[in-house]
Amino acid sequence: MIIMGVLTGHFLPDGALLPSCVQVLPDDWSPYCNWQEFELAKFLFKCAEMPASQIDTLLKIWAASLIELGGNLLFANHTDLYCVIDSMSVGAVKWENFKITYKCKCQDGQNVDEQDELIKLTGLGGQDGQDEPNAPWMFNVYDVWYRDPCQVIHNLLGHTDIKDEMDLIPYQEFNVMNKQRHWEDFMSGDWAWEEADKIISINPMTTGATLVPIILGSDKTTVSVATGQMDYYLLYLSIGNVCSTTCHAHRNAVVLIGFLAMPKTCRENVNTPAFHKFKRQLFHSLLACILHSLHAAMTVPETVLFSDQYYHCIIYSFAAYIADYEEQVLLSCIMHGWCLKCLAHWKDLDQDALWCCCEHTELIIKELDLQTLWDKYSIDRTIPFTSEFPHVDIQRMLLPDILHQLIKGGFKDHLVDWVEKITAVTPFTGLQCFPQGQCFKQWTGNDSKGLMKVYIAAIEGYVPEKIILTFSSFLKFCYLVHRNVITEPTLIAIEDALASFHSHHGIFHNAGVHYPYLICQFGMPNGLCSSITKSKHIKAVKWPYQCTNCFQALGQILRINKRLAKFAAARADFEKCGMLGGNHLLNTDHNALNKQDCEGDSEELAASFEEDPGNMDDSPMSVEAQHTHARNMRDLAIKLNIPQFHNILWCFLQSQLQHDNHDPEDVPLDKCPFYDGPVHVYNSVSSMFYASSDVSGCHGMCHEHIHCSPTWRNEGCHYDCVFVITNPHTKGMLGLDVACVLCFFFFKHLGMEYPCAIICWFDHVGDSPNNTGMWVVRTHNAQDIAIVHIDTIYCAAQLIPVYVFQHGIDPVSIKPDESYNKFQFYYVNKFADHHAFEIAF
Repeated sequence: MIIMGVLTGHFLPDGALLPSCVQVLPDDWSPYCNWQEFELAKFLFKCAEMPASQIDTLLKIWAASLIELGGNLLFANHTDLYCVIDSMSVGAVKWENFKITYKCKCQDGQNVDEQDELIKLTGLGGQDGQDEPNAPWMFNVYDVWYRDPCQVIHNLLGHTDIKDEMDLIPYQEFNVMNKQRHWEDFMSGDWAWEEADKIISINPMTTGATLVPIILGSDKTTVSVATGQMDYYLLYLSIGNVCSTTCHAHRNAVVLIGFLAMPKTCRENVNTPAFHKFKRQLFHSLLACILHSLHAAMTVPETVLFSDQYYHCIIYSFAAYIADYEEQVLLSCIMHGWCLKCLAHWKDLDQDALWCCCEHTELIIKELDLQTLWDKYSIDRTIPFTSEFPHVDIQRMLLPDILHQLIKGGFKDHLVDWVEKITAVTPFTGLQCFPQGQCFKQWTGNDSKGLMKVYIAAIEGYVPEKIILTFSSFLKFCYLVHRNVITEPTLIAIEDALASFHSHHGIFHNAGVHYPYLICQFGMPNGLCSSITKSKHIKAVKWPYQCTNCFQALGQILRINKRLAKFAAARADFEKCGMLGGNHLLNTDHNALNKQDCEGDSEELAASFEEDPGNMDDSPMSVEAQHTHARNMRDLAIKLNIPQFHNILWCFLQSQLQHDNHDPEDVPLDKCPFYDGPVHVYNSVSSMFYASSDVSGCHGMCHEHIHCSPTWRNEGCHYDCVFVITNPHTKGMLGLDVACVLCFFFFKHLGMEYPCAIICWFDHVGDSPNNTGMWVVRTHNAQDIAIVHIDTIYCAAQLIPVYVFQHGIDPVSIKPDESYNKFQFYYVNKFADHHAFEIAF
C-alpha cells in the first residue's frame, strides 16, 4: 500500500512517522459547553427517547429546583436541546433528494417544484411500454431520499472506532502448521485479490491504491400496519475492508444511504406487464442515480483521509449485494425460479451449467429475440444499474443468503410439517420455547432458527431414516457455513454435506451447490447475510418511526438518523481525545448512570435474564449470588436431601488437595480433609467463553447464565445441564461428560476458596453419535451425586428427550421444567448454538 503525504501530495518513504494530531483541549466539548451538556443530551435523546413535551416538563422542574440554589440550567427547552445537537459538525452526511417519473406530465397535486431535480425514467422501450398510454402510474412523481455514498465511505474510512478492524489490502491466510488456507473476512477471499489485479491491468496508474470493495444491500420493511400500511424500501452500504464481525456488532459499519421509491397503482393496472416492467426498471434507475458519485473513483483513484491521519489513494469496486432471492431475481433481471449464478434451466437445476456473466448476457440480448431470451434464458430487457459502471458484473455480485435461502427457505418452506413434540423441550440460553407446538400464525427469522435447533429430535423414530439424514446434513451445512473462520477441511465438510443432501433429498442440491466456490471468492457467508440488514432496520427505521408522530414520518426519521450519526461521531471524537474516560460521572457520585451503557453499539449479552449481572470477576466462570436459607453444610445436605453429602464433599477436598495420581475414592474417608463450616449457596453462575461463530462480541466472547433455581419466574424449577471436562486431552464428547446442576455453592478451607457445583451425571449411550448426528445420554443413578469445581464446567448444555423410546408419555402434556424428570434417554443437542456444534461431536 502506498500512502500519500498530507500536504504536498508526494509519496512518503517506507517507515515514515505518523503526522502529529491536532491537539484538542481536554475541556473542549464544542458545541456543548461541558461534559454535563453532552451526557444530558445523549441521555434524553438517545437513551431515554424522551418526547419533546416531556423534555420541557423535566427541564421546568429542574429549573424550579435550581432557583433556590442559584444554578444554571443546561438547556432551556427541547428546542434549545435540538439546536445544540444539530450544530454538531461531525458524523452525519446530509440527506439529499431527487424526483423521478416515467412521463414528465404530472397529475394534479403532484406538480414539481422548480428547485427539484426531475429525472425522466428511461429503459422502458418496446411493446411493454405501449400497452397503457394513459395508466395513472406513468404520471406519478416519486420522491427519493439518499446520502452521497462517497461521503459515507469517507466517513467509514475515517472512523476511529473501527480503524483497527479494517483490512486495507487483499490477503491470503494460511495455517503455518499444516499449510491449510483460512477464509474469514471479505478481503481474505479470492475476489479481492483478482479484482485488484484486474483493475491494475486495465489502468496501471492505480498501482498502489487501496481497493475499497463496496457492499450494497436493500430490503423492504413494514413499520406499522394498524395505523396504515407504512412500508419503506431501504438501501444500505458497507465496505469489504471492515471485518465481518464488526458489521455484526452494529458498530455503524453498515450505513443507511437511501429510501427507494415503492410504486403503487390501482387494482386494474397492478398485474399488467407494463407496470411490472416499470417497477423493475425504476429500481435499477434509482440505484444508478444514487450511486452515480462513485463512478469517477472506479477508474481514477481519489485521495481520502483515513483514521490514521494519512491520505490514501483509493479505488472503488462493486463487490457484493446482500438480498433475499426475490430481490436477487429483480437485480439479475431474470424470472423467478431460475438459478442466479449459472445457466441451468429451471426444469433441471441439478445439471452442470456454465456460470452467468455480463458479457454473455449482453451478447445474447443482441443476437436473440425477446421470446427466445425469456423462454431459454429467463432474461428480460431491463437495464441493470451496473451497466453504467466499469468492470462490474451483477451476476457475480449476487451471493447465497443464509437467512432466506437456508433457514427460511430450505428449512421452513420445504422441511417443516410436523413439530408437535417440541413442546417438551427444556429451556436453554438463547433458545426459544414452543409451548403450542406447530400452531404458528406468523414465522419470523428467530422462529425458524429456534425451531431448527430442536426439530430433528422431535421427528427421529417417526419418519424414514433418509429424512433424518437429510435434516442432519442440512443442519450441519447451516452451522458450517455460519462459521467466522472457514478452513480447507471445513470446505470439504461443506461439500460432503451437499453430497448428502443430494443423495437423500434432491431439493437441497441446487440450494447450496455454489457455496464452496463463493466462500473461496468472498470469505465466510456469515458476513454477507441479509440478517445484517434486517437487524439494522430496527435502529435505522423502526425505532425512529416510533419516535415520530406517524404523519409524513419520513422527514422525521431522516432527522433522527442524522442526530444519531452525530452522537456516534462526537462520542468517537471525545473518546479519541481521552475526554470520556469514565471519571466524570464517578467524581460526581452518579455511579448508576456510568454503569448503564446506553450506547447502541455496545456488545449485547448472549442471553437476557431477570438477574442483574453485577460485577463479574476476571475468571472465566464467576458466581452470582441469590442466597438461600442453607448457611452450613448440614443444612445444605438436608435441603438437597443428600444424606451422603459430607462424604462427597470430603472426597472432593481430597481430589483438590492431593498432588499424586491416586483415585480420591480409594482414600478412606477418615483420611480425607474434614470440613463442616459455613457455606454460601447460589442459584446461578455466569460463564464467559470464546465462541467465535456465535453472535457475540467483536472478538468472539460469549456470555451466558447457568441456573439451578428451585423456582423460575413463578412457575417451576430451572436446573440447567452443563458440559463437564473429564478428559482435557481428548476433543469432543469423548473428553466431556454431561451433568445436571443441582446447586452452586462456595466455601473456604485452609485459606483456599472453592466455588463448586453439585451435579448428577448422565451416562453416554454408545461411543459415537447416532444417525441424527447427536450423542445420546441416559439418566444416571439418582444417588450417584458428585461435587466438581466450576472451573471444570465448560458451558451450558441442552438435552432433548428421545421421544421414540418413551412409551406411554404424551410430550404435549409435559412442561419444559419437567422434561429431565419424565424421560430416560436424551439427545445432547449439538444444534442448540454454534458453540455446542463445535464441541459436541
